[in-house]
Amino acid sequence: MIIAHHFAVHGGFSFPINSITINRLWYQFIIMGGSLGNSIFVLISGYFLIKSPVINFRRMFNLWLRIFIYSVIIFCAFIFSGLEAFSLKTALKVIMPITKSQWWFASTYFVMYLVHPYINILLNGFTQDDYKKFLIAIFIYWSIIPTLTKSDFQSNALVNFICLYSLAGYFRLWASDFGNKKFILYGITCILVNYVSAILLDVIGLKIQLAARGSIYFFGMMRPFTILGTLCLLLGFRSLEIPHSKIINLLASATFGVYLIHDNNFVRPFLWHKVFMNASFQNSPYLIPYSIGVVLLVYVMCTLIELARSRIFKALSRGYLS
Repeated sequence: MIIAHHFAVHGGFSFPINSITINRLWYQFIIMGGSLGNSIFVLISGYFLIKSPVINFRRMFNLWLRIFIYSVIIFCAFIFSGLEAFSLKTALKVIMPITKSQWWFASTYFVMYLVHPYINILLNGFTQDDYKKFLIAIFIYWSIIPTLTKSDFQSNALVNFICLYSLAGYFRLWASDFGNKKFILYGITCILVNYVSAILLDVIGLKIQLAARGSIYFFGMMRPFTILGTLCLLLGFRSLEIPHSKIINLLASATFGVYLIHDNNFVRPFLWHKVFMNASFQNSPYLIPYSIGVVLLVYVMCTLIELARSRIFKALSRGYLS
């Protein structure tokens, strides 16, 4: 979903707002994936970290190391291949990828991980009633008010992550049996409601341009139906009895690496503008199958790269320790 979102949002598309086409509707559909994927990732993290009393420094170091290695290696690859010119300013950013937010999600997630034990002290100290009041307050402040007023209400990415983290934590601590398989359907329904909102704004936009310009307004990570939809998916999937799968765990272990590779500041324009030339398919009848094929290809290739990196680092680690 996140790769599909990046295919759309970084692809250079510029659909006219005075017409509704299949390609434009498809573009809007796949662009939803970014907020959905980010929200799911943070909710899962909150669900499993809420009972973590301390920072796992080994895990934190491994997270930092993965971010740092990809930042440096990709930068060097582009410099030595001649695709980018060397710049000391850029090099300094590259060696401080978290501080300089080379990847906004990675930086925000890293900081959230740094402070999560202290967030847990607060959340675990709540009574159930106080926890509910806290959730109601933060989602009025940073979901409802921003949605109604088009203002961030002094929030930022970290605040949004903490909101989602807290939400998932509640259902781990106080509602461990809440939800069933039907919640997957509820989640899909919420996501479809979000998509229908874009179509309605497209139609209204044929008469009122302002509506068309804001057609994906409700797709944001902290928009109510995005939160409801992804939360329902979490509650639905946790009720499924899925047997232990080495394949699922292997692919899951590579997911973060896939993000770091394909959404790197150097890779991003090269991938979507020079390699796949997304925008040239804007009016093509093949945009839908082309985008699906490209997204799958990028996912597979980045997964293979990340799994290879993981194996190499494990081998080096064993050798070092021995």
